[in-house]
Amino acid sequence: MRLALGHITKRESLAELLRALTPLVHQARGEGALALLLPELILGRRGEETLPQALKTLAEENGIAVAAGFLAPGPRNRLGLFPQGPFYDKVHPYLALGEEGDEGIAPGEGPVIWEFRDKRFGLALCYDLDFPELFRSYALMGAEVFLVGSAWPGEYEELLSVLARARAAENQAYLLLANRADTGSPSLAVGPDGRLLASRKEEGLLLVDLDLVFLEEYRARYPILRHRRPEAYRLW
Repeated sequence: MRLALGHITKRESLAELLRALTPLVHQARGEGALALLLPELILGRRGEETLPQALKTLAEENGIAVAAGFLAPGPRNRLGLFPQGPFYDKVHPYLALGEEGDEGIAPGEGPVIWEFRDKRFGLALCYDLDFPELFRSYALMGAEVFLVGSAWPGEYEELLSVLARARAAENQAYLLLANRADTGSPSLAVGPDGRLLASRKEEGLLLVDLDLVFLEEYRARYPILRHRRPEAYRLW
């Protein structure tokens, strides 16, 4: 299964965004990608009520699924799948002292699974990476792939790699993360064994081929989820 990550900067208007996205979507489809993952808040903290319909049309016209992060009513920091959903609202707003983050953003209610081509994808946004419980929940719900939209600051680039590789390895799932190019951190893909498969820092497209046979064999050889003993470390 081939998927694509769009490593792009946030745009200042919907028209500017669509001018950037249209050739990227065409390229992804032309290269055989079934879905395109875009970063968190691709229009920044700007709400644009016509954005979902524009992304739905773009996905439908090109025969490709598009996952994109944007500011939704609420306000919510949302990752939406187009053309047909579902929609994930960021469970963990980023609220760090002295840094711009998700002030005023309402937290999402919980994990959201996207079912696509007989596979299950867990959805997340940026700071969610710091919370292993969310990704373990997805693994227990049968997710084989994590899709993460992000706007991760470049000063924490090393931490991004550590967390992404940990979330993938501890749950034996592929993790694909599309980061905004204006942040200084890369977009990346991690395998279920924690190996960094690919990364990109220049604006453009990153193609990733998921080896689902390897995933099945690796999980059978090292059945981490079956070896859990939650009764031994439950806190309640």
